[in-house]
Amino acid sequence: MSRKTIQADPPAAAPHTLDLDLRALEIFTRITDSGGMTQAAQQLGLTQSAVSQTVAGLEAQLGVQLFDRSVRPIALTPAGTLLKTRAEVILREARDAVIAVRQTGQIALPNLNLGMADSVAATIGPSIVARTRGLAAHVSVYAGLVPAHRSEFLSRARDVILSPDALEDEPKLERHPMLREPFVVILPAAYTGPQNSLAAIASALELIRFSARSLIGKQVERHLRRLKLDAAGRIELDTADAMTAMVAASLGWAITTPLCILQSASHMAGVRCMPLPGPSFSRTITVIARAGELGDIPRQICAFGVDAMRTIALPRLESIAPWLRGAIALGDAAQTVAV
Repeated sequence: MSRKTIQADPPAAAPHTLDLDLRALEIFTRITDSGGMTQAAQQLGLTQSAVSQTVAGLEAQLGVQLFDRSVRPIALTPAGTLLKTRAEVILREARDAVIAVRQTGQIALPNLNLGMADSVAATIGPSIVARTRGLAAHVSVYAGLVPAHRSEFLSRARDVILSPDALEDEPKLERHPMLREPFVVILPAAYTGPQNSLAAIASALELIRFSARSLIGKQVERHLRRLKLDAAGRIELDTADAMTAMVAASLGWAITTPLCILQSASHMAGVRCMPLPGPSFSRTITVIARAGELGDIPRQICAFGVDAMRTIALPRLESIAPWLRGAIALGDAAQTVAV
């Protein structure tokens, strides 16, 4: 009596196991893409026996047949077709994960939270952030009023702030002066009245003020008190852009800074910028971090800001007001205390 040879099915895999070998999946998908085990072995630099054994092991592990060996060239079974679809996704995700982990390993920080004064964020901020992305896997930037940056930094919600408030009363901080800019006057372009003193300007136009809640508003008011100048004005604003728009609409005059002017460039056609008559005063933008926590990152951020000022901001400002050339100090030259 003749004997019938029966091909044994692969043993059933143990339930709930997760032992898939990525290399085995890669060999499997290479077979399906190349058209056979011989071609896959040649492409992978393996022997055909090694490829065949890998497939057999994969089938035994999964408890199903992946190839229909009764046809030539071999074809995928329904289970093999499903595995091919899923294996391609698994291998792609694995490659992406390896790349992401390696890139993160080359970056100093997983997250970096930056606080910037509005005028910094809107002008040189994009250049700083573009270069800061190489220092952290994820960079968050928060703009707004300076007092908010102070409280957020002290509560550790911010890692670094670029601020006109140097937090001089706070210990254990590192400070890197980035720039010092003078306060200037902006007038309506059509204004033809007296300009030889702030008192003369204030007698002809209303003063448009920065909000008393802002640091820049407090600095301007302190300067006016030193001059004993009571400048009349009924408009108070939180943003430099809105202030410049009001001046351009001939609603008054204002004391501001070059970065604030650059932030408001769209309104400059209706505005004239001039040096502050009489005693001058300035503000310094400082990069501030907790001492020793971020290595050289705060110093690098300061260097990015200095470079952005030199290559981007200063040329634009000099096209608006050529006399600003040399009026803005950068880096170590900005260490003079602002009044």
